[in-house]
Formats: sequence, structure tokens, C-alpha cells
Amino acid sequence: MDWKTYAGEHALADFVPLEHEGARMMVRRGYEDSARLLVEYKTLPAVEMLGGGREAHPVVVLPTGEKAVVRAYHRGGLIQRVNASRYFGGNRAFDELRATERARTGGVRTARILAAVERPRTVGYTAMLATILIPGARAAAAWLADGSAEGRLEVLREAGRQMAAMHQSGVAHPDVHLRNLLVADTEGGPEVWLLDFDKARVHAGPVPRARRATDLRRLARSGRKLKAEIGADGWAALRDGYGETWPSGLTLR
Repeated sequence: MDWKTYAGEHALADFVPLEHEGARMMVRRGYEDSARLLVEYKTLPAVEMLGGGREAHPVVVLPTGEKAVVRAYHRGGLIQRVNASRYFGGNRAFDELRATERARTGGVRTARILAAVERPRTVGYTAMLATILIPGARAAAAWLADGSAEGRLEVLREAGRQMAAMHQSGVAHPDVHLRNLLVADTEGGPEVWLLDFDKARVHAGPVPRARRATDLRRLARSGRKLKAEIGADGWAALRDGYGETWPSGLTLR
């Protein structure tokens, strides 16, 4: 589809399409000047690097004084040896923006996207996404390892609430795991944030039962892979937080 048609979607009403130095962008209103700088983000001061799925992401300081995380899209698996970052179909960054904002408008805590950027190349395109840094947030895997027994149950209940809201908003997350669930400690208690909606699918209505179960099983697999000590009580807390729309017959362990 024509990338500018994304601007006509209700969930993206706060974004405007821009073109700058050959790049095409969907930019949150009020951040147009920052987005132009983000196209060449290496000119901005990187104050730290955050660990990511395939590489670390630079944290840059915007002219507003805010910090933004810049994530370039990279392929995984064997194909990255011959093609690490070029894509040939669809609109990778704009589709992630759409899914993230759909979830966000449905009440899910997600990273606040500033700009989704695609730069056409001679063959294919490269893409990046810039989001506001979530202060003090840690991956759920690390938080659960250090938290108290009561705190772990509270975080898992909140994770269940967030996933239920995501599914009710019509967004299915193909890679929800304990490293892209972030936990931020606040005065009101721990907050859980959902990240990385790359390849997420947006449904016209709530996510179907089978797909909801698939997302939840993916989370359980990550718990086993990371040897997170969640246990039966932890999974029960997640289910309790998820509520009445929990897929019937699904048991996590």
C-alpha cells in the first residue's frame, strides 16, 4: 500500500507523513524537527546503548532534552549473513507503528513512538523506529529474578492485564517474551510495558481465542528458556490478571 495512506487511519491521527533526504516517515505531531534529525541519528549524541534482541540500540538526546531509543530493523537467522537489514515488501516500520498505536489506544502501556522511518534503497528499503525512553524500566526477566515473592505475583497479574487489553484491542503479538515485557517501579507500584510489535497482526475485532492462546504459550516458553522461577502461583496470577477472556482450556507452566 502507499505509505501515506497510513496517515488516514484513526489510530494514527497523531502522526503526519513527512519526507526528508530520501526517507519517508510517519512522525508524531510536535516532533517533526526531531524526526528530521533522527533520519541521521548518528549525528545526535548517544548517551548509552540498550541491549536488544539482535543488537544494542543507541539512546540519543533530542533537541527537546528527551531521550529516544533508536531501533534499526535487522534480520535474524542465517539470512542475516547475506542480507542483514534490507526488506523488499510491505512497510515494516509503519506496520509496527500501526499495531503499537492500536494497542496504545486500547489502554496498553507501550513505548511512545516518535517516528517510524523507511529509507528506499536501490533495491528494497531499510527501516528504523524511534521511541521515548521509558525511565528506569527493566526487562521482566531481570525484574522477576530480583523481586520479592509478592512483587513477582503483582507484576505477573499486571502483565496479564496488559496482554488482555492488547488482545481486546485486536492486536496479536507474535513474540511476547520476558525481555520485551518491561517493568518500571513507580510510587503506585510496578508498571508493565509491552514492546516490540514488529510483525504483530491487527484484527478488526478482539483477537480470536486460538491466537490469544498462541501468544500466551509464547510467553510461557520464554519463561522456561530463561529459567524464570514463575511457578504455578505465578502463572495463576497472570491468568487472574488476564481475566474472563482467558482462552478456555489453556494451562501454562
